[in-house]
Amino acid sequence: MPRPATWKGLLDGLMSIGETPSESDSRRSGRRVFLLAFVLASLFTIPGVIQRFGAGYTWVGVVDLVTLVIPVVLVAVIAIYPRSYVPVLHLMFAVILVGPVLDTAMFGGLLPSGLLVIFGLDVALAALLAIDLRAGLIWFGVFVLTVVYAVVVPNWIDPMYMLDGPTGNAAFNLITTGIVTMAVMIYFVRQRDRFQQRSDDLLHAILPDEIAAQLKEQPGTIADDVASASVLFADVVDFTPMSASLSPAELVGMLDQLFSVFDDFVTELGLEKIKTVGDAYMVAAGVPRARPDHADAIAQLALRIRGHVATATFGDGRRLQMRIGIASGPVTAGIIGTQKFAYDLWGDTVNTASRMESAGLPGEIQLAPSTYELIRDRYRCRPRGPISVKGKDEMITFLLLERREDPLEEARDHPR
Repeated sequence: MPRPATWKGLLDGLMSIGETPSESDSRRSGRRVFLLAFVLASLFTIPGVIQRFGAGYTWVGVVDLVTLVIPVVLVAVIAIYPRSYVPVLHLMFAVILVGPVLDTAMFGGLLPSGLLVIFGLDVALAALLAIDLRAGLIWFGVFVLTVVYAVVVPNWIDPMYMLDGPTGNAAFNLITTGIVTMAVMIYFVRQRDRFQQRSDDLLHAILPDEIAAQLKEQPGTIADDVASASVLFADVVDFTPMSASLSPAELVGMLDQLFSVFDDFVTELGLEKIKTVGDAYMVAAGVPRARPDHADAIAQLALRIRGHVATATFGDGRRLQMRIGIASGPVTAGIIGTQKFAYDLWGDTVNTASRMESAGLPGEIQLAPSTYELIRDRYRCRPRGPISVKGKDEMITFLLLERREDPLEEARDHPR
């Protein structure tokens, strides 16, 4: 007897029938749901076929057997030629419906046949899930026509057989249809939830949680003025000449190794990664959630980044240096556009932070005066002196050294 793992492998193989590389998640889910329903319906049909022959309904048994075998063959066709999926499915649905239609005539109509045409409802559901809404509506229309046919067919054709206990058969057919429908819907709901979770995880990976929730509720432009936040830019020193000596795979691998560690720091400190552009890494504190310690938090991140880069090796043992710049102040944060949107920041604070990085020194953390004033009591800093900042007058900047260990040290350095 096959082990559970073997059964799972067989089921996964069966439900992969018709899969194509360009298949969307929704088509994949619907196809798998349909194949599950097909397996269940086929298993329920086998005892019925045997019972038909045993009860002496020979021609009904023949029709049911043919209706069982041909769809199995058509599934094999889809497995061999996946691109024939849609036309073959339509043919399969037609074959599946022909059986109950013929049986209904041989038994004498809707109720004498035990509501055999009810299986057409599952065909419509299968078309909806496995193909698309239009196909589902078409086959639901066909189902309605088969019900009308089952009502009027006694007026046209005399029955060949009298079904023993049509009420019991009707109950069985209703229950069978219900079981298949419920199994399909349970599987569909689980697949839908899985894909929804995957989509939500992807959305939350690129947007702050609050912004993602707001975007789902009210799609469109999002813009918030933040009174006080801190922004950090960091980039790799001499990245351009270095990239010329590396293969694309080596370059991407090095940046991934570097930025993955930075991402962990950002998560641990509760900050917001804004974006990476080439070798540049941008982070903010105080957006989208306000926090009074935004300058302290961004300073801690800068020290962690500098400490990690100073001791780590990358790729073939290569060592890196980074320039880091920080500024604090008001920013505008939000999302613009409708395609490939991203959460971003705008304002003079952002520009100043970028200038602090570009005009910084290798291996150092350069602070704008706005950040220095917020952290001077808790961090040791060294004045760098006036520097020329693009788009601004000369600016007195500071280099962040370390966090103060002794609370009294501030009083000694800055007597009142």
